[in-house]
Amino acid sequence: MNEPRKLHKSYILFPVLKGLQTLVPIFMLLAIREGEWRWIPFLILLGVSALFAGFGAVGWRTFRYRLEEDRLIIQKGLIFHEEKMLYYHRIHSMNTEQPFVQRLLGVVQLKFEMPGGKNEADGVLPAVSAQEAARIIREINAFLSSSGYSPVAAENSEGNGSTEKAMETDAVPAVTKSRLPHTASAEKTGVYAYRATAGTLILAAFSTLNIGLIAACVAGVSSLADNVLPGNVYARLWNARNELHGGWVVYVLLGLGGLAAAWLLAGLLYLLKYAGFTVRAEAGTLTVSYGLLEKKKHTFQESRVQAVLIKEGLVRQLLGRAQIELRVVSSSKGEKIMLMPLVSAKRIPQLLPQLLPRFSLPDIESRPPARALLYYSRTDGVVVAVLAAAAVYFWGPFALWGLLLLPLDFLWSYSRFRSSGMTLQGNQLTVRGRMIARSTWLVRRPQILSLRMKGTRTQRRKQLLSLSASIMGDTGSAECEVSFIEERDAQRVWSWYSRSADHAQAKN
Repeated sequence: MNEPRKLHKSYILFPVLKGLQTLVPIFMLLAIREGEWRWIPFLILLGVSALFAGFGAVGWRTFRYRLEEDRLIIQKGLIFHEEKMLYYHRIHSMNTEQPFVQRLLGVVQLKFEMPGGKNEADGVLPAVSAQEAARIIREINAFLSSSGYSPVAAENSEGNGSTEKAMETDAVPAVTKSRLPHTASAEKTGVYAYRATAGTLILAAFSTLNIGLIAACVAGVSSLADNVLPGNVYARLWNARNELHGGWVVYVLLGLGGLAAAWLLAGLLYLLKYAGFTVRAEAGTLTVSYGLLEKKKHTFQESRVQAVLIKEGLVRQLLGRAQIELRVVSSSKGEKIMLMPLVSAKRIPQLLPQLLPRFSLPDIESRPPARALLYYSRTDGVVVAVLAAAAVYFWGPFALWGLLLLPLDFLWSYSRFRSSGMTLQGNQLTVRGRMIARSTWLVRRPQILSLRMKGTRTQRRKQLLSLSASIMGDTGSAECEVSFIEERDAQRVWSWYSRSADHAQAKN
C-alpha cells in the first residue's frame, strides 16, 4: 500500500490567484477613483490575499491522496472531512488539464471520470506535477492490464448467452507506419503516435466556421467592453448607421465583412485550442493532448468509447476531408474529444479499426425512400415562403431577391434527404444525417441507453418512421437520428436493440 501523498505546494496560491482575477479590476477602479490615486484599496487587497493564502495552506495540509492495490482514495477537508474511493476498473478516463492558474504555477490538474454523468469530475487532483500525473496514470493502466479485467467482454454480452471474445490489451492489431497519417511508430515497443502538422491544423481551422467558439469569445469581449466602454457607446454606434451613404450595398458589405471577421476569429481560436495536437495509442489505451494557452490531455481505454462521430462540413466534403470525434463519459457535457482534426475521408475505413478495433465504417445500406422527400422540405419550405412573402409585402420590389431562398432551401432539403441513412451490421448501428455538416454516428448496442421510433399518422400510413438513439453517459446524442426511413428498416433496428431476435433464436 502506498503512503498518502500531498498536492504540489503551489496549491497554496490557488485561492490567491483565483481571487485576484476577480478583485484586481475592482480595486484598480477604486484606487483611481475621481482621478486620485489611493493606497488604501491596495492595502485591503494585500490583506485579502494573505487571508486567501491562509485558506490555501489549510486546504493543502488537509488534502491527501493515496494509490492502493485496486483503488484511489482522496481525503480532504478540515471542518467537513470528505473521503472518496475510486476503483480503478470503474474509471472511464483520466484527463490531464492545465488551465491558466495551473499553467502559471507549472503544475497540472488530473481528473478521473466515472460513468455517473455528474456536472463535475468524480475525482480531481487540482495540483500535481506532470511527472506525478504520469506516474498515477501509468500505475492505474498497469493494474488494468495485469488484473485480467475485460470491460469489452462485459459490455458485449448478448441476450442468447453468447459472449464476444474479449480483446486483450496485448492483442491490439499491429499498425504499420504507412497506414497512419504523419505517424511515428516504434515497432519494438508497439507505441504509435500521431501529431497533426501545422498545415493540417490551419486547413482544419479555416475550412469550417465554429459558431460555438465565436459565441464564447464574443460573450467574453462584450462583458469586458461593458465594464470599460462608456454606457452610451452602443447607442451612438446604432445612430451612426444613418450617416452611411450607399443604401443596402453598404449593409451587404458590412455583413460580408462581419462574416469574414467571424471566420477569421473562429480559425484563430481553433488554432489556439488544438495547437500541438497529438494522439498516442498503446496497448488499448488512447491519449489525446492539445492546447496552447490551456493544455489538455485525455487518457482513456479504447473500450470506454461510447460512440464515434465523423463530421464532414460543406468545404471539407468538397476537399474529401473529415474530422473524427469521440464520445467518452465526462463531467463536461460540452467536451468532445477529437481523435483526428482532419483526415482524408477515404482513409477512415482503414484507419478507424486500427485505433478503435470495436468500430468500423460500413457503407450506408438503408436510405429514405423517394416518397420521404416531401417531409424533408415541407416545413422549412413553408417557413421560407412565408418570410419571403412578408419581406415583399413590407419592402416591395427591393425584397424580391428573397424569393431566391426558395430554390436554395429546396437544395438544402434535398441534400439532407440524400445524406440520410443507416446501416445495421453486427453489434453496431451506423446513422448518417445532415443539418449543415454531414454527421455519421457509429454506436454499439451496449452503449445505447434508449431507442425511440416516432411518426405521425400520415407518416405511418406511408410506412415512414424516424429513429433516434440515446447514448450512455448523456453525451449530447440528440443528433444521433435518422428521419423518415422505411418502417421495416426501423422495425429491424428495434428488434435488434430489444433482443427479440436473440430470444427467438434461443427458443428455437
